[in-house]
Amino acid sequence: MQKVPQTKRTNKYIIGLFLIISILSVKAQNLVKNPSFEDSKKCTKKPGNFQKDVIDWRTPSDGSTDYYSDCSPEMSTNHNFIGRQQVYHGKAFAGFYMLGPDNYREYITGNLTQTLIKGKHYKVSFMVSLADKAGLAVDEFQILFTEKLPKWSTKKNISIDYVNNAEEIKLLRARAPSGYVNKRKWINVSTSFTANGTEQYITLGNFKRDKRTRRKITGENLRKASYYYIDQVSVELDDKINLDEIYVIKDLLFTSDSFVINHEAKSQLSSLVRHLKRNPGLNVTIFGHSDNEGDPAYNKLLSLNRAKSVGEFLLDNGLGFNRIKWQGYGAKIPLATNKSETGRLKNRRVEFIVSKNKYDTYVNTGFEEDKD
Repeated sequence: MQKVPQTKRTNKYIIGLFLIISILSVKAQNLVKNPSFEDSKKCTKKPGNFQKDVIDWRTPSDGSTDYYSDCSPEMSTNHNFIGRQQVYHGKAFAGFYMLGPDNYREYITGNLTQTLIKGKHYKVSFMVSLADKAGLAVDEFQILFTEKLPKWSTKKNISIDYVNNAEEIKLLRARAPSGYVNKRKWINVSTSFTANGTEQYITLGNFKRDKRTRRKITGENLRKASYYYIDQVSVELDDKINLDEIYVIKDLLFTSDSFVINHEAKSQLSSLVRHLKRNPGLNVTIFGHSDNEGDPAYNKLLSLNRAKSVGEFLLDNGLGFNRIKWQGYGAKIPLATNKSETGRLKNRRVEFIVSKNKYDTYVNTGFEEDKD
């Protein structure tokens, strides 16, 4: 598929894929307190004052997240130490390093107005813009939901393995195929998920180490870092399937060396069939994955068979072959750690994207992954 600028590509967990096609008559309520950082204790005066100045938001680590406001000559939105940008909403926004030297990271943590309801489907979204003087862009933002207020005594990244192995938290990833590279406009970052019923706080940032963070060079003689402005954070109930977003069906997780679709997954896939039949102009691309145990060539074939089994289910239920495409990626794109059986089970999965065209690739090859 020809890539369209600013197309959203995100990962979604679905415990039950019940597609509700009706339109809500009432606008969904944003559950994030102070979502665009308008409420502050005072007009900010210097870098690193995000936690001191912004109401209902915190910095969960020792990194020095920044706060920008139209009221501040020193930390103005229109002119500051790392660039300039018009606010997306209101008169303020935040800024943080997604990638800095020697694994340096900054994060922001916000309060929700209520604990999320177990089993309900939610959409999280926010607006970002790459700072003018940032020489690197990333292709993924990560969203962490926790029951308790997180706090880490470090200026570096928070271990991804720790996050995946904790039961009381949920980690989401939102990806863009061509990266979040725009320095002139605000770009939407979004993904959806099914709540555990414990989520009370939301934390945004990059939990990967430097060598696992994909990046793109955006210019010469700029900071060798990735710094983003962020505005308008939202968590809302979500009842629809969106175009150009990656969905993972949680019930379609395979046992080792298997590509057989279980009964629970067939029920969910039938809902997908009905949605596609109601929308004959849409297509579906299916991505199969495996864990990293065994021979890589065999794992790639196994992942292709997993995607194919889903594609054949859609064909057997009346969808045309010209509307379906499937691909296998083996263990190249893990969703969780392969160090535990729980993580390997999550990685033995099938994903799909509903779109007007079919995708040819999973990720943009213009990004580099540091091997040092």
